[in-house]
Amino acid sequence: MAAEGLGWLLVPLHQLVSWVAAGAMVFGGVVPYIPQYRDIRRTQNADGFSTHVCLVLLVANILRILFW
Repeated sequence: MAAEGLGWLLVPLHQLVSWVAAGAMVFGGVVPYIPQYRDIRRTQNADGFSTHVCLVLLVANILRILFW
């Protein structure tokens, strides 16, 4: 009986968690690039920046989103 009474809370909570998880999947792939971007902007030097790493990370994130 207590579980039936909490139904009004569990359904919106489940939807909220689902939306947060979906947002994390979409925007979470960008977060690792932020410190590197800030460092390159601050030093005006892109030495050591590998485009191959970016390619691998982008492909991995795209595959993760498609799998999800």
